[in-house]
Amino acid sequence: MRNLFVFIRKNYFILLFLVLEALSLGLFFNFNEFQNTAVYDITSTFTGGINRTFRNISEYLTLKSTNQTLVEELAKLHSQLPKAYYSSDAHSFYRNDTIYQLQYRYISAKVISNTTNRRNNFLMISKGSLQGVRNHMGVIIGNRIVGQVVSVSPHFSWIISMLNKDSKVSGKFKKNNQLVNVEWSGGSYRYGSIREIPKHVDMKKGDTIITSGNSDIFPEGVLVGTISEFTVAPDENFNYGTILFSTDFNSLGYVEIVLDLMRKEKEDLKATFKSE
Repeated sequence: MRNLFVFIRKNYFILLFLVLEALSLGLFFNFNEFQNTAVYDITSTFTGGINRTFRNISEYLTLKSTNQTLVEELAKLHSQLPKAYYSSDAHSFYRNDTIYQLQYRYISAKVISNTTNRRNNFLMISKGSLQGVRNHMGVIIGNRIVGQVVSVSPHFSWIISMLNKDSKVSGKFKKNNQLVNVEWSGGSYRYGSIREIPKHVDMKKGDTIITSGNSDIFPEGVLVGTISEFTVAPDENFNYGTILFSTDFNSLGYVEIVLDLMRKEKEDLKATFKSE
């Protein structure tokens, strides 16, 4: 405190000048409309820029939490859509009776690790057996295909991506239900290969390929991609083509695991048939 008094005593002329100068400038700008408007515009621009910067920083810091919340809500929504239910009677479709049963449930999970530049690519996600995840469950993002579960620990799961030589998906043309096989031949993570396209199918660029529902991995109707080019092979039994994946595998942050609630019943039925 003593040093403060000494400083004021030594510099009181300068301090007095600065106070009077600030007071006079305040009076000048306050009673002159043009100068007052100019100063207001400058200060508004400056403070607006600072506020915008802080707001952008705040939004960026909360983006992770926002994305996780959105994916969790999306998983809940998928579990409520009509396609998540199984209808045992084509003419009866009631949510509250035994004819209309929930078949699929969806669990959201964060992607912990992911590769796209290898011949065989995998993902690790933040949900495991404690959350109900099991081997051979399908993994999607929104309504787009990602891969399937191949290994599970209590808290994590290992996913084989579509970008893997061992990934083969049963798909079909959305426009006519003609079956095809989809796989990845390496190279760009954006493109896959379509095999066994029947000769009579009238293909066009942009045709949509969806999952067929013929496997126990994915529900019917999940987007796989669109045809980017194709080849008519007159000397072969089938035609083939290239598909642009609907999923951007290089930007996966959150995914959903598809739980088929009727899977055990189907597996038990198959086991019974094999044992006879």
